[in-house]
This record gives sequence, C-alpha cells and structure tokens, in this order.
Amino acid sequence: MKDRLRAGPGAAPLRIGPAVRERVRWRDLDMMGIVYQANYSRFIEAAETELFREAGWTYDAIADRLGVWIARVRFEIDYRAPAKLDDILVSTAVLETLGGATMTLSFRVEREDGTPVVTARLVLAAVDRTTLRPARLPAALRAALRGD
Repeated sequence: MKDRLRAGPGAAPLRIGPAVRERVRWRDLDMMGIVYQANYSRFIEAAETELFREAGWTYDAIADRLGVWIARVRFEIDYRAPAKLDDILVSTAVLETLGGATMTLSFRVEREDGTPVVTARLVLAAVDRTTLRPARLPAALRAALRGD
C-alpha cells in the first residue's frame, strides 16, 4: 500500500465533503461592505469540519479516541470575487492528498449562483496530543477518509 495517496490530474478526488451553505452576516464585513479577508476562514473551516464529520470523525473524537490533534500547518487562499451582506455562500472541501502524517485539502467557496468567491488549500498534520510532536495519521482516520 502506498504511504501517500494523491488525486492526480484527471483523477477523482480522494473525498469530497458536503456542500455547506451559510449566509454572510454583518460580523463578516469590512468597512467596504464586503466579507473581510480573514473571515473566509470561517466558511472554509465549516466545510473542513463537515468533510471530517461525513467520514465519521469529529475533531474531539480524533483527539479523545485516537490521541492526535489535527493541526493546520499551511493555508493558501485566492480571492476571486467579493461577497456581500446576505449572500449565501456554498463551501466545499476536497481531500487531495493523504500522506503518512499530513493531508491536503482544497476548498471552493462560491455564491449560490455558482460565482467563485474564494479558492484555498490547507495542509493539515497530525501531532501527538500530549507532546505536540509530529505523529502518523491513525489508521482508523485514514481508512475513514479513504472510505474503506
């Protein structure tokens, strides 16, 4: 079995999370009346959480039952179009790679009409819950994310 699974060009993604629909609120806006750049992480985190939940794991369960935290080690974001108050944003997470200790997710946040607002990539790494040192992704989590 390969240690690193990758969804290569033209290959099907390893896993696609459910679409998460959420309305833009006043708290999300900057002085220009558009979503403040850092607030997109809220929409992305919702899609990430639901991808794990759909695979049968919450972050609390991963920590409590498997003894690892899933830490964010790299975050890249590209802004495509502004989102405004009351827009419905649809966020989706895609599992691109699954390695021995890390995984890479990509995200698409779009308006309800399909207009791309943000694309992003996030690298997550397993760390031992007690020592915070790098750890291997637990086999149960890997299997669940692969859909085994």
